[in-house]
Amino acid sequence: MNKEKVFNTILLILFLTFIGIYVTNASGYQEYEMYKKTELTKEQIEKFENDIKDSKSIDINDYINDSDKNYANNFSKRSLSISNFMGKYIKKSISSVFDFMSKLLS
Repeated sequence: MNKEKVFNTILLILFLTFIGIYVTNASGYQEYEMYKKTELTKEQIEKFENDIKDSKSIDINDYINDSDKNYANNFSKRSLSISNFMGKYIKKSISSVFDFMSKLLS
């Protein structure tokens, strides 16, 4: 196999991985997960307040719900940081290209 083909294949895989992670990050998946946790907290606060009004016995474990599993691992954390790093420099390069083009047109 040609070295250039191997390099191009690896570059394509890295680019597609970057695009996938960037789209996931840009789509607001993390913000949506945080929103769901906030809503759960509001529900638990209302439950707590109702139990106090009804003079029920209070146990903190009744109001804490940690059933959400964290699926983050080193690979996903590193790939997200690589994606953010690449996104920052791609954004800078695109803006510099458009700045250069605007200077040419003016």
